[in-house]
Amino acid sequence: MDASFYRCKQILVIDDCAPVRTSIKSMVQQIGFESIHLARDANEAIAKCHEIPFDFILCDFNLGDGKDGYQVFETLKAQQLLAPLGCFIMVSAENQRQIVHGMIELQPDDYLLKPFTYQQLEERIDRAVKNRIALRKIYVSLFEHDFVNAIKECDSVVQAKPDFALAALRIKGELLLNQRQFAKAEKFYQQIQQQYKPLTWARLGYALACFYQERWDDTELQLADLTQFDETKVESLDWLSRLYVKYRRFQIAHDTLYEAVLLSPKNITRQKTLANLASIVGDKPAAARINAKIVSAARHSIHDIADNYLNQARALVDAAYCGNVLERAVTINNAAKIVDQLAKRFDISKLKGEITILRSRFMAAKSELAEAKQLISDIPLSYQQQLSIDSCMDAAKAYFELGDLFASQSYIDKLQHILDRDDFLTETQRIMLEMEQARHEELKAKLKIINAEANEAYQRENYNEAFDRFAETFDYMPTSPSIALNLMQSMVKGAKVTPFTQRYVRMAVKLLARSELDDEIMQRFKRYLNQIKEMHPEVIPRRRPKEREAL
Repeated sequence: MDASFYRCKQILVIDDCAPVRTSIKSMVQQIGFESIHLARDANEAIAKCHEIPFDFILCDFNLGDGKDGYQVFETLKAQQLLAPLGCFIMVSAENQRQIVHGMIELQPDDYLLKPFTYQQLEERIDRAVKNRIALRKIYVSLFEHDFVNAIKECDSVVQAKPDFALAALRIKGELLLNQRQFAKAEKFYQQIQQQYKPLTWARLGYALACFYQERWDDTELQLADLTQFDETKVESLDWLSRLYVKYRRFQIAHDTLYEAVLLSPKNITRQKTLANLASIVGDKPAAARINAKIVSAARHSIHDIADNYLNQARALVDAAYCGNVLERAVTINNAAKIVDQLAKRFDISKLKGEITILRSRFMAAKSELAEAKQLISDIPLSYQQQLSIDSCMDAAKAYFELGDLFASQSYIDKLQHILDRDDFLTETQRIMLEMEQARHEELKAKLKIINAEANEAYQRENYNEAFDRFAETFDYMPTSPSIALNLMQSMVKGAKVTPFTQRYVRMAVKLLARSELDDEIMQRFKRYLNQIKEMHPEVIPRRRPKEREAL
C-alpha cells in the first residue's frame, strides 16, 4: 500500500516496554502512519479502544501483570470494540506451541515474532489491510449479524476477486455450519476439496457437517487424521472428544480433551468442559484441580466471574466425599475459605442463595445435617427463578444430600428446561444431569425396597429387623421426619437398646426437635419421646435448657 493510505489511519501500539514502543512507533512512522497511539498495558489499551475505533492494533502478547495480549484481543472481540475493517496483529518474542495454538483459535489478522524489521512489519500490515479491504462487505455483514447477506457477499468475492476466493470460501463454510445448513455445508466442502488442493480447514468443515448429520464413523476418521496438523489440531481434538461423548466413551473423551487443553490452556470454556468430564468419569479430585486452574487462568479475562470460585468450592465438596473423615474436613475447610474470600472481589449481595446452598453442603459433608437443613430452609422460593446452570446443579445436589428428594427433583426439572444450547459444555452438563437423575431413581427404588422390608418386619412384630431397615433408610434420608418417627416407634414397640439403636434414636430426636412439624406429627413425637424416657431412660441424654425449651 502507498504511504499516503496510512496517513489518516489510526493505529494503536500496545507493549509494556517503553523502548520497544518507541521502536515500533518509529517503524510505523516509516510506513506512513501519523496518528499513532501508545499503550503500556491492557487497561490503558482497552480504555483507548472505547474512545477511538482503531484501524490497526499491534499488541504484544506478554504485557506483564494483568491481562496479556490474548486476553486483550478476547476482550475487544467480546465487547465489539474492533471495527469491522480493523486489523489486529499479535506480536510476541515467544514461539511456544501454547501461544501459537491459542492464536490459531482466536484468529487475529496476523502473528509476528520478535525481533522483526520495518520491512517485515510493513509486509504484514499490507497483507492484513488488503485482505480486509477485499472482504470488507463480508466483515461489515458479520459485524451487523446479517449472516444471509454475508454468505451472498462471500459468493461475490469468489466471483470477482480470485486472489481472495479461499478466504471468502472459508468464511462461507463456517457460516453454513453456524446457520445449521449441514447438508448444504457438506456438499460445499466436497466441492472445495475437488476444486482445490487438499485444505485442512475444508476437511475439518466436512467432518463437522458429517458430525451434525450423525454420520459419526466418517467424522471420526477425518478428525483423527486432522490432529496431525497445527492449523486444525486443537479444534479436531475438541470435536473428537465430543464425538466420543456421543459414543458414551467418557474416559477417552476426557483424555482427548485434556490434550487439547494442554495445547491451548487459555480457552476457559474448554477447561470447564474438561472439569465436567473429569466429574463424569468419577475423578472428583481432578475436577477440583481443574476448577482451581480455571480461577487462575480467568483472573484477568472476560471470564473472571464469581461462578468460577463457586464452582471451585462446589468441586471441592464433591471431592471431599472421596476421602476419609479427616481428609473430608480439611477439604471442606478449604472450600469454605474460597467462599469467605468472594466478598473481596465480588458483590455477594447477589450471591446469597448460591452461598447459602454451598454452606449447607459444607455442613452436610460434616454430618451437621439438621443445621444444614435449617440453613437451606432460609432460601426464598424466588431463588430458583434466577439460577445459572451450575448453581441449579449445586442446589439439586444439596437437597439430595439432605434427603429432600422432592426439592432436589424440582431443580433437576428446571435444568431440563435451561440446558438448551448446542455446544460441548452444555452437552457435558446434560450428562451430569442424567447422572444426577439416575442417582434419584436408584435411591427411590432402593428406599422403596427397604421400606417394604421394614414395614413387613414391623407387621411381623420383628421390631429389631424393622429398626435396622428404618435405620438404613435414615442413612439415605437423614432429614425425613417420618423415618425418624418410625425409628422411635420401633423402639417403643420393642426394639432392643444397643449402642446402634441408641445412636439412631438420638439422631431422630435431635432432628425432630429442630424441625417444623405439623400438629399430628408433633403429638406423635412427644408421645414416643415420653414413652422412651420411661422405658429406656438411658437412651435420651440430659438436655440443656435451650433443648428443653425446644422440646
